[in-house]
Amino acid sequence: MSPEIMSTFVALAVTIMILALIFAILNLARSFRTKRDVRKAYHKARSRFYFGIFMIAFAVDQVFLFPTLVTYIIVIVLLFFGILNLTYGYKASKYFKGNLPIENKAWEEFEQKKHN
Repeated sequence: MSPEIMSTFVALAVTIMILALIFAILNLARSFRTKRDVRKAYHKARSRFYFGIFMIAFAVDQVFLFPTLVTYIIVIVLLFFGILNLTYGYKASKYFKGNLPIENKAWEEFEQKKHN
């Protein structure tokens, strides 16, 4: 592989890593700030989704930077856990996103009872 193509892949992987880490931290912070349980679980699931993307991008970056047998073994482990986080985060966020309107309705009813 030519050095120009390899450096492009590395730069793309680093960009994806940075963006995924920012979104993971942002969603984790949102989960700590909210008081609603379903919304908290939704943001934690989204955080796991983005962390899975980060792990996969990191593994791809390591393959291009250090092509050794030890790196390949570590990359396989990172890819496994990255794909697990990605799929769990996607399924969980999809599930909790469907329950957000139910929680919003219950929260509004709670607020109305609280003010009455």
